[in-house]
Amino acid sequence: MDNNTILVIAGGIGAIFLVWWFFSPTTNNAAIPKSREEIAQLLAAQGYQIKEIDVEGDVYEVEAYQNGKEFEIKLDKFGNILKIKEDD
Repeated sequence: MDNNTILVIAGGIGAIFLVWWFFSPTTNNAAIPKSREEIAQLLAAQGYQIKEIDVEGDVYEVEAYQNGKEFEIKLDKFGNILKIKEDD
């Protein structure tokens, strides 16, 4: 094989990899860790008023109000709700 053939093959493999990477499930927004601001926006869109956001490891612990009640909400770093508990 000459150098041009090798370059064409390498370029084709690179293009296939880029297409695979772009469309793989790990590149969608759900798999991107969220910031505190994004967590607050996510919960505000669901009607919560945020009081405080703490981070414990990979878990967001949020104190928030909704309809006059206080809640403790735990979310993973991707914004998936793990637990909602009404505070007394």
